[in-house]
Amino acid sequence: MRNYIFINGKHFSLNKASISVTDTGFLYGDGVFETIRSYRGNIFAFDKHLERLFTSLKSLKHNPNFTPSFIKSETSKLIKFNGLLNKDAYIKIIVTRGEYIDRFKFNFWGKSNLVIMVKDFHPYPESYYENGIKIVSSSIKRSAVGNELYRYKLLNYFENIYAKNEAYINDAQEAVFLTADKIVLEGATSNIFFVKNSRVYTSPVTQNILPGITREIVMEICRDNKIRFSEKRLSYFNLLEADEIFMTNSLMEIMPVRQVDAYIIANGSVPGEITKKIMKFYKKITSGI
Repeated sequence: MRNYIFINGKHFSLNKASISVTDTGFLYGDGVFETIRSYRGNIFAFDKHLERLFTSLKSLKHNPNFTPSFIKSETSKLIKFNGLLNKDAYIKIIVTRGEYIDRFKFNFWGKSNLVIMVKDFHPYPESYYENGIKIVSSSIKRSAVGNELYRYKLLNYFENIYAKNEAYINDAQEAVFLTADKIVLEGATSNIFFVKNSRVYTSPVTQNILPGITREIVMEICRDNKIRFSEKRLSYFNLLEADEIFMTNSLMEIMPVRQVDAYIIANGSVPGEITKKIMKFYKKITSGI
């Protein structure tokens, strides 16, 4: 398998791919990204990801000199070029602002940098899906509302990375962000759902969370299959009393949770019946593309 990266219209081998150290993405984390998964050469939910990407670029006052169709075309070419048409692949699309006019002044007419990475996908261990994962509460406390920047996948990702490493230190696989008064927001790299009395709940996007693509697909699965569903302000104690908990993102898909901090959920009966249904429906969708 070859490992080439697309940067601004050209392909570079991994050891020769580079961006200037004066780029705002490197200097200040000024950029956005999307992480996507392809199944045997078929890119899943690509239109949804591109819609979120270009909505983010517009809201954050970028001036991209490329279109969604251009990214689609170049990503498909790169999958083929890297020999991944018959394999599952990890895709990362990165857009940085380029350079500022002055130290912090946006250059509205500057040229954005577009980077596309495609590589072989290494799945999570099957035992995670069979037995569930452990999640821990991050020491970082967010406000529940009022910061629109959480709606975007920013390159300035250190808060998430720090929380993720809190999980690793505690022999867990994911961290969850809470407010000071224990309102549940989202995972470090995922959205969070729980099930109580056969109804699925998740935090609303009016709070400081990312509107995840897999989150949206899970909501569609619930609507299409008559699974009761609500977006609701959630407390930490709702999680501890849940019948089932699962996390979502494009790479992990639907990930059951067995333990929150020191608390075993539903006596460790994982995955629960509703989670298994949603996993099955999700797998059916990805198998059909």
